[in-house]
Amino acid sequence: MKDFSNIKNIILDLGAVIIPIDFSLTFQAFASLSGLSIQEIEQRYKSSNLFIDFEKGIIGNYQFLCGVRVLLNLPSSISDQQITDAWNALLLPIPMDHIKRIQELASTYRLFLLSNTNPIHIAEVQAILYKYTQVSRLEKLFEKVWYSYDLGLIKPGVDIYKTVLMQKQLTEQETVFLDDNADNVAGAKQAGIHALLVDEQSTLIELMKHA
Repeated sequence: MKDFSNIKNIILDLGAVIIPIDFSLTFQAFASLSGLSIQEIEQRYKSSNLFIDFEKGIIGNYQFLCGVRVLLNLPSSISDQQITDAWNALLLPIPMDHIKRIQELASTYRLFLLSNTNPIHIAEVQAILYKYTQVSRLEKLFEKVWYSYDLGLIKPGVDIYKTVLMQKQLTEQETVFLDDNADNVAGAKQAGIHALLVDEQSTLIELMKHA
């Protein structure tokens, strides 16, 4: 997308758009705690509703940590903090150039954040953000942040996009959404929003260079 002349609003995803992530690090950490193979961890992760329920806000932190214990058959000697640290292992340092570009865009566009996430990850992301960029909270960068667990909705369902548009009275044709998940990009397009896929070549910086 090279023509941003009609765009007034930019909605960004969080993971792999603003903050780099590596799920293999969490799978490795869970494998170390459980004694299960990484392949078995991945299989259990993909087959369980636990993680989606956490993102939807159906369960809270305590229920999630208990659920991980059961899912991975963890010994009682493993602490909640060890599980939390393993779950957060996928979150990597936030590049300062991402934050600088977001701050630059804020002078021209209304900026928003929409993420499928959970409260444990958000607490860690806030800490990482401050550690590497000295920005105290994500809320300082955006007019509004929406987390799936607060909304009770997750991408790529069309309802989540319609909800955020309605809450801030945004016009679909004046809004662009960036996400690293092709299904989420398709969901946004189904809701009538311009949407761009972020990947290793088409990064946040690359996609926004014409904005």
